[in-house]
Amino acid sequence: MTETVGIKLATPDDAQAILNLLKQLSQESSAILVPHLDTLTVEQEAYSLYDINDSTDSLILLAQYRNHPIGIVTIMELADRPQIGELGVAVLKDFWRNGIGSLLVDEATYWFANYSTLQKLVLDVFDDNVPAIKLYQKYGFVKTGEAKVTDQQGQQRAAVLMEFQPAAADHD
Repeated sequence: MTETVGIKLATPDDAQAILNLLKQLSQESSAILVPHLDTLTVEQEAYSLYDINDSTDSLILLAQYRNHPIGIVTIMELADRPQIGELGVAVLKDFWRNGIGSLLVDEATYWFANYSTLQKLVLDVFDDNVPAIKLYQKYGFVKTGEAKVTDQQGQQRAAVLMEFQPAAADHD
């Protein structure tokens, strides 16, 4: 890629583009788990984005190439565990291994450390997704446990639970 990839805060005007991106991502990878994606409307997504941008416990950033979203990072406060945010990252398959995931995780952890009111940042990742696990470790996530997570096809899969601990970051 000779052109640069930009990062932007997702706004309500991005609702349709985000839904399109999430649908494509869910077709490209079984690791993308977005409940009710097929019934979510543009209006609902726009309203959610408005609320997210008005909070200090949630974030959605888009990676864009030629003004089209190619990746997304989210931090969402867990409903059942207040003050704990969950990180989610996804990049379109055509753009894998170009540093976009790193860029998104770096931006999200910076926001968490400097702007959010969350006390912890966690994630779960399928244990066979070694590139993602290494990426998260590079940015300070450490393994805290294991779990079974249901994928898009309804199958139980082993997952690694991780928590952000900035002192553990291993930047090159």
